[in-house]
Amino acid sequence: MKKGIDISRYQANLKIAQVKSAGYEFAILRGAYSTYGAVRLKKIDSAFEKFYKQAKEIGFPVGAYYYSTAKTYAEGEAEAKFFYKNCLQGKTFEMPIYIDVEDEHWQGKDKKGVTDAIIGFCKYLEGKGFYVGVYASLYWFNSKIEVDRLKNYTKWVAKWVMNANSKPSVSFSAFDLWQYSDQGKVAGYIVDVDNAYVDFPTVIKNAGKNGFKKGTQAAQQPKKTTSTTTIYIVKAGDTLSGIAKKYNTTVDALVKKNGIKDKNKIYVGQRLKV
Repeated sequence: MKKGIDISRYQANLKIAQVKSAGYEFAILRGAYSTYGAVRLKKIDSAFEKFYKQAKEIGFPVGAYYYSTAKTYAEGEAEAKFFYKNCLQGKTFEMPIYIDVEDEHWQGKDKKGVTDAIIGFCKYLEGKGFYVGVYASLYWFNSKIEVDRLKNYTKWVAKWVMNANSKPSVSFSAFDLWQYSDQGKVAGYIVDVDNAYVDFPTVIKNAGKNGFKKGTQAAQQPKKTTSTTTIYIVKAGDTLSGIAKKYNTTVDALVKKNGIKDKNKIYVGQRLKV
């Protein structure tokens, strides 16, 4: 299990380095969102690019989410297209890409519609090579979404509790990320805190999702190497320059490797590492 946070422009002055120093191991960033009302505009979260850049500079795993107000397949797909074009394209994400559904007034009365929107969003981004999922409260998963239609997507469940070690039970297929509190603190900022039950960076990199080439994680593992050192015994007439030339190295390298104080003075029988 890994612990992380999810953040947006409401924590705009927080630094990802502070998140890492606080012991968290990933962050899910709000990349974009749709507004409310009859004319629902699509907007980029003003802190997204800054957070993403900071994370990449220190090698900190991140994912991203879109706050949705869609309730048709076409609307969900349109949000995904906006998200891809303005936030995801050309970037790499070690954690999943999520659609966030929680708009009680607009989406909450249309169970089929909001599920259609989730599928439209996820299918579009799957086609672009992303590892996708859906975020919602446990109440929404149980009452507002046709969850049986979402078996192919990873699930991020919000259920705030006092004891973060007691994973909530669910009536649907297993979930992989749990938002257990909205009262975490990092450098004085209030943040949502999460537990991840899947090693998403390894899964995503090995599968070649989210902008990574397939097998990236395996390729990053250090190869075992065998270190060998040749010992040369100095003979009469030898010089460091002659020995260096014979072994395709330099005088300075021999001096450093052997702790020689005067490169013009070597003696017969001296053992040199080359």
